[in-house]
Amino acid sequence: MSKFYITTSIAYTNARPHAGFAMELTEADCLARYHRMVGDKVYFLTGTDEHGNKMAQTAETAGKKPKELADENSQAFRDLTKFLNISNDQFIRTTDEAHERGAAKMWKALEKAKALYKKTYEGLYCVGCEAYITEKDLVDGKCPNHQKAPEVFKEENYFFNYSKYLPKVKEMLEKKEIKIIPASRGTEMLNMIETGIQEKKDVSFSRPSKTLSWGIPVPDDPDQTMYVWCDALSNYITAIGYENDKEKFGELWPADVHLIGKDILRFHAGIWPAMLIAAKIPVPKAIFVHGYITSEGQKMSKSLGNVVDPFEIGKKYGVDALRYYLLREIPTTEDGDFSNARFEAMYDSELANNLGNFVSRVLTMTEKYSGGKVPALSKDEAISEKVLSSWKEYHANFAEFNLKGTAEEIIKLLTFANQYIDEKKPWSLAKTDPAQVLQILYHLLEIIRHVSFMIMPFMPDTSAKIRDAIHFDGEKLYPDNIAWGGLKEGTTVKKIESLFPRLG
Repeated sequence: MSKFYITTSIAYTNARPHAGFAMELTEADCLARYHRMVGDKVYFLTGTDEHGNKMAQTAETAGKKPKELADENSQAFRDLTKFLNISNDQFIRTTDEAHERGAAKMWKALEKAKALYKKTYEGLYCVGCEAYITEKDLVDGKCPNHQKAPEVFKEENYFFNYSKYLPKVKEMLEKKEIKIIPASRGTEMLNMIETGIQEKKDVSFSRPSKTLSWGIPVPDDPDQTMYVWCDALSNYITAIGYENDKEKFGELWPADVHLIGKDILRFHAGIWPAMLIAAKIPVPKAIFVHGYITSEGQKMSKSLGNVVDPFEIGKKYGVDALRYYLLREIPTTEDGDFSNARFEAMYDSELANNLGNFVSRVLTMTEKYSGGKVPALSKDEAISEKVLSSWKEYHANFAEFNLKGTAEEIIKLLTFANQYIDEKKPWSLAKTDPAQVLQILYHLLEIIRHVSFMIMPFMPDTSAKIRDAIHFDGEKLYPDNIAWGGLKEGTTVKKIESLFPRLG
């Protein structure tokens, strides 16, 4: 058994959940469920980032206290995890007392390493990014991410001696001690680090409490409030006992995967490893970077009316269908689009027909031609080799975090199985060779069993329904369930209601 600790980024609570974070949650959940299925000891963390000026300003505009807004929106993200059937082990909030104590411990570790210093700084500050930005980052004088001009701030802050640790971060990225997926993002990060080394710029790590009142106070300096880096990024270690549970922390850290969006790559692959190096804490093993999700070919915008509400889509089509679309249709490490027309076409073609109709046909034929029971074990080398080959590709895609490719491999196996039915025509053979029909049915039922495992990380409820229909209880692949012949002769199967009723 191997350990597998996976985290999402923590969602900012100045707004309610959108499809982009639903995709991130689902991607992380798919990886977590896969690793549980193959027998790993999994710990899966998600949660919410609740401090900062943007939160305070949004709350003030809404006539609320920052904590009140944080409570409301954090609950909405927690509701989303339940709605999407996310199997997270923990949901952390940066307003949790345990987290605040852990962040303070991290700050002190950086102080002990002499990685922090205080100085007066003047620069351009984007409230939306909650970060200082440079002139060259601006497009037409505005932040390209938020389309707003930055504010000029001059204040005394603590700074993290980022430039001191950047060469080591660069070395670790080059040696793949921190693996960035996809590789193109690794190249992008190395280029950013090289620029950072040349410019020798450090990172603002606090702000005066009179300017940033909604946050964690700097230890032993209440006139300063921790900036986002030590507050938000430290959640990955405070959640697993960094402050007071050495056994749990030692068991789970370092993280095997930080799953994040491309807009926060430089924070997670630059600042975070540098902090950990300074504090003498191991760095994460991998950073998996996904792209943006658009809606009908355009960036989601309330003014355009094209914001995709994951709750609405899940209620309309089913949560498993939404999960499948986000994992199957959106390129795992690139930008992708949410299209209602494409969603419905994929739903009917791949879920209602290729999967749902296949399972229904086989179970109905088993009732008709085998009395509703699994026939005697039968093995066709071509079929068992096809299933084994599918498993090899399935595992290879997961190893590369290629969730879209994994889903496509499942569809290939289902297409093969449907073609097998059409070629053999068991309804015709039943009149002349009923013994061969029983062999065919065993092959098909066994394919269904294997598919029920393959889809488990993608569509857990659908997987459970199928395994219930064929009375197969296993949830782990190894040691026996990946082999051909898992279904036992005489096991009663039952017809199943349509898994995915056709839309058209």
